[in-house]
Amino acid sequence: MNHQQTLTNCTVLTVDSADTFYPRGRIVVTDGRITAIGNEDTVALQGEVVDMGDSLVMPGLINTHTHSYSAALRNAADDLKLMDWLQTAIWPMEARLSYERSMAASTMSCLEYLQSGITTYVDMFYYTDATAKAAQRSGLRCFLAAAVFSNPIVETADSIGAAERFIRAYKGREEETLVYPCIGPHAPYTVTAETWKQCMDIADRYQVLLHTHLSETADENRQIFEQTGMSPTAWLESMGVFDRPTLLAHSIHLSDEDLDIYAKHGAAVSYNPVSNLKLVSGIMPLKKMWERGISVSLGTDGAQSNNSMDLLRDLRTGVLIQKQLNDSAAFFNAREAVRMVTIDGARAIGMEDRLGSLEIGKYADLIALNTESPRLCPLHRESLKNLYATVTYSACGADVRDSMVNGRWVMRDGRVLSMDAEQVRKDAQEAAAYMAQDVL
Repeated sequence: MNHQQTLTNCTVLTVDSADTFYPRGRIVVTDGRITAIGNEDTVALQGEVVDMGDSLVMPGLINTHTHSYSAALRNAADDLKLMDWLQTAIWPMEARLSYERSMAASTMSCLEYLQSGITTYVDMFYYTDATAKAAQRSGLRCFLAAAVFSNPIVETADSIGAAERFIRAYKGREEETLVYPCIGPHAPYTVTAETWKQCMDIADRYQVLLHTHLSETADENRQIFEQTGMSPTAWLESMGVFDRPTLLAHSIHLSDEDLDIYAKHGAAVSYNPVSNLKLVSGIMPLKKMWERGISVSLGTDGAQSNNSMDLLRDLRTGVLIQKQLNDSAAFFNAREAVRMVTIDGARAIGMEDRLGSLEIGKYADLIALNTESPRLCPLHRESLKNLYATVTYSACGADVRDSMVNGRWVMRDGRVLSMDAEQVRKDAQEAAAYMAQDVL
């Protein structure tokens, strides 16, 4: 028998291509997918009836770049220049990572993701299998890129081998595990040409997304130019890296020629505004990207360089700095912003046919914002423009009351259902305390 429930007594913001919204909406979920959606007078109650308490229901948020293990590094390295940040705190703490500590920290990140409305996230770094186990424990959907470096890392001396083993373990089991394996060559300055070729081969053989950091700092660009005579983007193109689906984090220091390469190959970008501001890396050229039709989504980056995993807060910041940069209050409007953390995020991972909007046939990944929050009052339910503005400029992660992934409630009425939140916090505190010895 089908498991069916009807979500009612809510305003529904679908974020579909027609900007459909229902001031008094209903959503029917059957076996993890949306099977009916509309106003209360057009959609009949079916199965279990769930009163959504007058909330604002929208697609779950998609965080397209993060490092879940880094919850253990939160608030440990602040107000420092990049190399000081790495050398005095991040690298010494990372040297004490283990599978178990990565599991504890990644589970803590998952707790924060689901409490702030993130239902899908894209992750890349060490101990990917631990991150995958944490994601499964939380009930979230995740794209996990096993990080690859040419030099030995704390986890292994053979990161390319570990990456392939991880992909083999999860490829083909995505519907069961909600874990979508990827390959993650770390960056042009940490991965040699030969290792890049190995990563491309794995991406092609297993048909997985390639996720990397690119042109995050001006120093990176100078280093690669000195070594190759090309920009990092041009160097990667010369090796054929962009001849497959790629998701490029940061993408700040790009020339017009670099941007043309992105556009030519259909590369997707993850905009990480708060992390970039905190490390003074620069501001991504969003206007030039959009002028070329480049797909841009939003990421938090890791807690070591952002501190908070509140994607809605980061969205507001990212919108405002782009307005300032372009000297235009009309640039990057609220509709475009909401799409960036929903359907554009789904597009970045090749899931726009299954995620990112509330439509019949798509996975039931959705969140509900508490309209009793003072930040969301007044709410004009009959105004689409107001609903988009409310999400973009007023809401934050603390306003998320309910979260559903694949038709399963992972949080309801503010209470986490998929994990023991108290135990998660305790385990993460212990892991971080060990790693911070002699550092803080």
